[in-house]
Amino acid sequence: MARYESKIKIVNALQESVYNRFADLSTLQAMKDNMPAEMKQQIKAKLEEQGQGKVQVSNFQFDTDTARFKVNGMDACIRIVEREEPKCVKFSADNSPVPVTIWIQMLPESAYQTKIRVTMDVDIPFYLRPMVGNKLEGAADMIAEALTKIPYTSI
Repeated sequence: MARYESKIKIVNALQESVYNRFADLSTLQAMKDNMPAEMKQQIKAKLEEQGQGKVQVSNFQFDTDTARFKVNGMDACIRIVEREEPKCVKFSADNSPVPVTIWIQMLPESAYQTKIRVTMDVDIPFYLRPMVGNKLEGAADMIAEALTKIPYTSI
């Protein structure tokens, strides 16, 4: 199991607001529906840059514990496996070619700011780590950076 951690990022929101956004994945539906087209395009471009190829994400479905979607026609599912209010939400990827666990850690920075860090545990073969390690480290940072840009006030 290899561990990849993002740099610590600052979110301009209360720790409880950040926690509540991710402790109930059904809140992501409204966020997805209200996301400006320009932001969707930026996210898609960044995913394609990281993956070095065309990325097609569709068929989003959210409930309290899961987010289901298709990536390039393949079913994907992110499931909450642990909640530690108000400081951590842990996710697992179902139907992944390799076991993946992702967690978002949240700690108060000040009265209205929260520090976040994204950690990914990925069970990749030892010989592949030199080839994909930098991309996974970049993915953790990209996720953390994206978390600083989403709204936390209208849940």
